[in-house]
Amino acid sequence: MSQKSKRLMSIETLLSGESKNVEYKLAPPSRSINYTKTAVAFANGQGGCLVFGVEDHTLRVVGIAEDKVFTVMDSISDAIVNSCEPLIIPDITMHDVDGKTVIVAEIAPGLQRPYHIKSLGQEQGTFVRVAGTTRQADQPTIRELTIEGSNRSFDQVQSLDCP
Repeated sequence: MSQKSKRLMSIETLLSGESKNVEYKLAPPSRSINYTKTAVAFANGQGGCLVFGVEDHTLRVVGIAEDKVFTVMDSISDAIVNSCEPLIIPDITMHDVDGKTVIVAEIAPGLQRPYHIKSLGQEQGTFVRVAGTTRQADQPTIRELTIEGSNRSFDQVQSLDCP
């Protein structure tokens, strides 16, 4: 396991259940939007990890076939980089768990919020994490993310109603 992975989260922690910053996928879905939405939500929040090769309900490690690992890693990277705006660059690593290979895509908390799915646009394509789920952001949340992305806190925003 890389030092970077240890810094974010241990593999044991990654396999202890879905949470605000961990999402499981048995395999990359045929439609990448099923995980790129989560990448956007992680970037709009505290960051997180997409773990491929684990069943989400049972936590059973199935792994990714050895002959497909690098192809899968490339396709995950391409989908996230090409689908998300502003640019999200995942840190993708593979880990051996009981002789099976899982792929972990780490998404750092973004500094240029709000992040969204390009094809859906900002209004429909902005997502956030709520507990262990990915939800579409409403307009007030998008405004809050925009303020965070401009490096201003809410307290610093000038109100037109107050002198």
